[in-house]
Amino acid sequence: MRNNVFRILSFLLSVAFLSACEDVVSVNLAASRPQLVIDAFIANTNTPQIIRLTSTAPYFNTVTPPVQDAEVIVENLTQNRRFVFTDTRQNGEYCWQPTENERLGNIGDNFRLTVNYQGNIYMASSPLNRTTSVDSITYEFRERPNIGDAKEGYYAQFYGSDLPGQDDFYWIRAYKNGKLITKPTLINYAFNAVRGGSGAGADGFVFIPPIRNRITDSQDPYQVGDEVRVEIWSINRPTYLFLEQAENQINNSGLFARPLENTRTNITSPANVSLPAVGWFCVSEVSVFTQKIEPKKR
Repeated sequence: MRNNVFRILSFLLSVAFLSACEDVVSVNLAASRPQLVIDAFIANTNTPQIIRLTSTAPYFNTVTPPVQDAEVIVENLTQNRRFVFTDTRQNGEYCWQPTENERLGNIGDNFRLTVNYQGNIYMASSPLNRTTSVDSITYEFRERPNIGDAKEGYYAQFYGSDLPGQDDFYWIRAYKNGKLITKPTLINYAFNAVRGGSGAGADGFVFIPPIRNRITDSQDPYQVGDEVRVEIWSINRPTYLFLEQAENQINNSGLFARPLENTRTNITSPANVSLPAVGWFCVSEVSVFTQKIEPKKR
């Protein structure tokens, strides 16, 4: 008994000693050369389209500087049409405002992005693929969700099917009351009706639960009166792999975390350029479905 007490006291004293020996460690990270970041996910809809240009910043900086005074052009190579994006607010957000009933193009068209900044030409290309639609959105009230620190509220899921006949890739985006849900663990994409390499065997299937129920933030579930909005963006295989890699890097943590790696980009930079570019360009067809949360019997 005495030995056990001695061991416990020794342990507690050791913990106290180690806790008292905490020092502040300053980490000096070598500054790397900046890079141009091109966020060019645009949709074939009759709404303003925005391409964001920023510059990378040191690790401990919380703000990335906007890039101004660039020339940003999207070309529909199939139809020989040209769209000029302008930064009228001088905040790095280059916008194209379509006229009434105007769109970027048709499914099957090919597009090219050209960014001219400080005399350097950056380019990328993207097809415009087809997308599928949402059939319905359902929801249920969970009083005591058995999911970690999940909160009480309404949990929604959408129903829809992959289009049959070929391999299709989708990016599913959910909104709560008009605000995009950006939680890293809820990045949602699909290869046909599933996620991962087995997508080739799921042509024409209904989207599986890990996809269709990833539209609710368990720490901020829906409440009565909230509006759920689901968008399905068409993407291509390289964009699907980009989202997959970005998700893995953003959520990479824990004892068995994989080594960090540079995220892929489809932006080409000039040879020996002083400001290389990263980012992604994709033109998407988009389908939309909204549902208001109404009270239901518990």
